Amino acid sequence: MDLKSLKIYIPLIAILFLIPLIPMPGYVMHTLILVFLWAYLATAWNILGGFAGQLSLGHAAFFGIAAYTSYFMLTWYNISPWIGMFIGGIAAVALSIIIGYPCFRFGIREVYFALATIAFAEIMKDIFIYLRDITGGSLGIWLPHLGTNPLYFQFEEKWPYYYVIVTMWLVSLIIFKGMKRLREYLIAIREDEDVAASIGINITKYKLLALAISSFFTGLGGVFYFQYFRYINPHIAFGLETSLEMALIAIFGGMYSLWGPTIGSMILTPIAEYLRITLGGTYAGSHLIIYGVLLILVIRFLPKGVYGFYERITLRKLTSTVARKGE
Repeated sequence: MDLKSLKIYIPLIAILFLIPLIPMPGYVMHTLILVFLWAYLATAWNILGGFAGQLSLGHAAFFGIAAYTSYFMLTWYNISPWIGMFIGGIAAVALSIIIGYPCFRFGIREVYFALATIAFAEIMKDIFIYLRDITGGSLGIWLPHLGTNPLYFQFEEKWPYYYVIVTMWLVSLIIFKGMKRLREYLIAIREDEDVAASIGINITKYKLLALAISSFFTGLGGVFYFQYFRYINPHIAFGLETSLEMALIAIFGGMYSLWGPTIGSMILTPIAEYLRITLGGTYAGSHLIIYGVLLILVIRFLPKGVYGFYERITLRKLTSTVARKGE
């Protein structure tokens, strides 16, 4: 990314880093943290699901394996979660190759790839439920409480977590924006694999690369989730709901763009949190029903998502302005 492109982010960074200085209720800060967490996760999912066109509905496998890896590094070897986060990301990449290579090598596409990822995540969930002696089984595990301890990624207040997740989100956007050549290859693969192969693009290589990058960043998000909530279980870590949330947010916002997942999270995550607060545990998962309805409407009327609609309107206004000036 050149300096000119980077300057675009400077006002945004300044605004985002000043937000915690504004007095606000704790639940507002909590919602902001979740908005950027799901924006980050959906952005990571989008590298594979959006640009490469490989619909993964099992990304929770990478989310979960990194979270548990970080926990084991901390409790078994006293390794700080800051380091465990990256070890977990590497574990997620290794797991992604295990599932991705056979799928991509033998040409498993579209709905079959989606089903394969779901099955893999469900297998991981069952394994971690079975290993209850070290994973806590269905009851899950709590992170050892150390109070405010920056070295071990623990804070009593919410604002440090806000700064961490906003930084992760910004870094992911900057990195993905800088991968222009890779995005071009992935888009070519998404549009027509046979044509892409005919012009010399190594399909398996670039699909695996997209999956590895996506899984690494998803793994980092899984560790952040565990450190923030201080609790996780196999149903959260590897559950279909977690995978669907990443995918739905990206699709709703616009999975063919870098900013689409963020826009999707800014709209859907506050709705989800409001429903959780108002409905409590009475209608668990009700936000996914709302997501589903909104997704149907988006697919029907805004096939490129909310961001795609914004681009279309902007282009239409620009075309209209140019036409008027030409008269």
